[in-house]
Amino acid sequence: MIYNKILEKIICLSNKINQNNKKPNNYGTDHILYTSEIHMIEATSTHKNVNASELAAIMGITNGAINQVANKLIKKGLLEQYRTNDNKKDVYYKLTSQGEIANIAHSNYHKEQYSNMEEYINKLSLEEINTINNFLDELINSWPSN
Repeated sequence: MIYNKILEKIICLSNKINQNNKKPNNYGTDHILYTSEIHMIEATSTHKNVNASELAAIMGITNGAINQVANKLIKKGLLEQYRTNDNKKDVYYKLTSQGEIANIAHSNYHKEQYSNMEEYINKLSLEEINTINNFLDELINSWPSN
């Protein structure tokens, strides 16, 4: 049944993603970074002047998890926290120069990793792309959450 083949491929992809996410990588600094760490670096780079609760919403994790990852990155010298003069309550984050290096290396890693998919997608018709996007939206919306 074709339905089973699709589900098997989704499970296979999910397993590959999970295995890949468990492996820490070096992104051009003296530190090995886990997926949660490099994705916080990426989110901090993309969203300037971001505080912990905003990062939690962006990344889909709790404020406590943000604080844990932030503390690890601060100890590694990749992230700094600060407060603004007009808001002494909220803690904001920004990348250090080493954090910027890691972010650029991570971006290059993704460019290399996804280049084959980009070539494939560029060959598709708009209708095919819309079909894939609709399928992925449905997959995301129906994926069980913890």
